[in-house]
Amino acid sequence: MIEKINISEVKPKESSCGLLKELYSSENLSISHIVVLKEGEKHMHEKMEEVYYVENGEGGVVIGNKTLYIKKRDIIPIPKNTWHYLKKTGKESLEVLVITHPRYDPEDLIFENSKRKNY
Repeated sequence: MIEKINISEVKPKESSCGLLKELYSSENLSISHIVVLKEGEKHMHEKMEEVYYVENGEGGVVIGNKTLYIKKRDIIPIPKNTWHYLKKTGKESLEVLVITHPRYDPEDLIFENSKRKNY
């Protein structure tokens, strides 16, 4: 069944870096929206790759030991098995669309400083 999803109607959940809205999930991919409120926790995924699309604001994404400045309309691929996290640096809201392939699996979320899993 094909449905329309309105992002403003999806309730956010707290995540390690802000507010997360799970928008869509199928067998092959997931799409989420994150409003980054603080620096996230360094983590990686063994099975999933991610693509970030910056919808609004500016900040940084740390991938491995490299920090990239990010701003509206940037696309950032995050390969699997790569430590990464987001951080807000600007005054306006940093909003990022996150696409994962295969679909998001909380068991594939590994934090560097603990064995805690799941956003």
